[in-house]
Parts: sequence; C-alpha cells; structure tokens
Amino acid sequence: MRVLSTQQFGPEDIARLEAAGCTYTYIEPGGDPHTAPSDIFHANVFMLPEEIRQEVRIIVTPSFHVTARLLEALPNLQWVHHPGAGVNSGEFWTQWDMLEARHIVVTTAKIHAIPISEWILTAMLALSKHFKRYVERQKAHIYHNEERLPNILMDGKTALIIGTGHVGAETGRKLKLAFHMYTIGVNSDGRPVEYFDETHTLSALDDLLPRADYVICTTALVESTRGMIHAARLQCMKPTAFLINPSRGGLIVEKDLIQALRERRIAGAALDTFEVEPLPDDSPLWDLDNVIVTPHCSGGRPDYQTAVMDCLLANLEAFRANRRDLMDQVANIKRY
Repeated sequence: MRVLSTQQFGPEDIARLEAAGCTYTYIEPGGDPHTAPSDIFHANVFMLPEEIRQEVRIIVTPSFHVTARLLEALPNLQWVHHPGAGVNSGEFWTQWDMLEARHIVVTTAKIHAIPISEWILTAMLALSKHFKRYVERQKAHIYHNEERLPNILMDGKTALIIGTGHVGAETGRKLKLAFHMYTIGVNSDGRPVEYFDETHTLSALDDLLPRADYVICTTALVESTRGMIHAARLQCMKPTAFLINPSRGGLIVEKDLIQALRERRIAGAALDTFEVEPLPDDSPLWDLDNVIVTPHCSGGRPDYQTAVMDCLLANLEAFRANRRDLMDQVANIKRY
C-alpha cells in the first residue's frame, strides 16, 4: 500500500510506516499550503510515473488542495490524511461532495490543542501586560517615560471562546485552572463542555460579545463562521476587550477590524492568521501599536511530523479492514 505525502517525515517515522506494511513516497509541495494554487501545490504529483500513481491509496496532504485533477491522477486513492486541523483555508475549501462521490475518507490531525492554547495564553498575557510597547522601549533604551502602562489582570476576567473543539477546550481548561476566568463557549449545538461555565450556539454571539474581556476564535472556517467578526460585532465588544485569532483569517472581516483598532473601539488584537497569507507588506496591521502579528505559527511543535504520523498509524488497521466507522478524527460527517 503506497502512501504519498507532501509532508516530509523523518527516518524513524518512515520506518514505522514501512514496518506497518506501507511504501512511503514524499512529494515536495509547490509552495505554501495556504497560498499556492492547488495544481501548483501538487505539481510534482502529476510528474510521477503512472505505475506509482496507480498504487497510491493514502495521501497525506491538505484536504483543501484535493481537486478533480488530483483524483484523476490518483485513481485508486481512498484516504486523505489532512496534516492540520482546519479543512478550509482562505479561498481553498475541501470539496466534500466530490470526495464523498468517490467514497474517500478524510481524517484530520488533531495535534494542535497544546501549542495553540499556549500561543493564545501568551498572546493574552502579552496584550494585557503591554509587552509590545515595552519591547519598543527596550530598543530605544527607554526605562521610564511619562506614559503609564497599567497592568491588566487576567485573573477572574471573562473569556469568550468561539469554538470548543480540541483547541478551544484546552484553552478553556488552562484559563479556568490558571487564571480562574469565567469561561463562555460557543459551539455548533450549545452542548456543555468541561471547564466552561456556559455554552451557547453561534446565534447567541451578539449577546455574548459585550460580556467578554477576551474574545478568542478557535472555530473552524465554515460557511456559518466566515466573516463572523464584522463591524457590527466589533461594535458589540467592550472598548477594553481584546480579540485573539489563531484559527483562520476568514473568520474576521479584516478591514472592519483594522478600522476598529485604529479608532480604539477595542483594546487590541493578536492575530496568527489573515485573510491573505503571507500578510501583505502594505497591510496596516503591521504598524498598529495595539496589534500583535505572528506568521501562522501558533500550531507549531517540535514533534509535528511524528504527531501527524501517530494519527495516521492509529487509523491504519481500521482503514485496511474497510471499517471507516472505527477510524478516529474522520471529518466527513461534520465536514470540518
């Protein structure tokens, strides 16, 4: 069984896959997965000899780059293992109807809860303690000046976490246990989640935003969440509130956020994802003093490839047995 991958695994992980009876073939991607067009991202797949393409049953690659042309090139493909969490990114969306018509299963690697939740807490602390401003002062060798930067206490504040999946749930746990915060969650059906004081559906968002000191986006990008943070909802937020987004840039109407930040209608934002990535050089976000920008790095971890391989190997036996119902982290049902 041949496994094709745009993720470059290390020798030990390849050995584990081969010990499980698979043949590994690495294909260098044609660019950044969040910016490169799908046919360019998978250009090297189309260059493979036909006999190799015929053998491929599994591909490790972003599901949002699986196109009709790729499926034509890999006629026996049965499983797409998405090496991330979100199955949509910017203009690239997973084509579920096409995949279902071919009976192709899609799994995701839910390995981001710890690194992204740590990034979220880091961003919250950095905003609350004015670290960006102090770094600027350090560069200018300024110890004191007339401007006072009072510390904001996170302890006991209210956090609104939009999306209570693996990342949101771990973030809520950390905020509850470490900072005794009042945690409000938003998910698809309002189901209760451990460490959350309240949970609601997205329909309650307008009523929840005025209550939050920190608004944290950890939800998937789907039609119901695309552009959910827009001018009217930014207006609902407290002027002292912060917006944190490590999820997908498409959740926020960026021009509305920029205006709100310029006018100090909210206190600040920490952003790891953007409508266009890489963030354009001329984006106003670079120069706003109440914004922290990071380059879509919040999910990084030193063992990333090993963790992706762990998820694949955990599902391999069920896949071989044609027991899709026993596979973990299958995205086909909810389509995110």
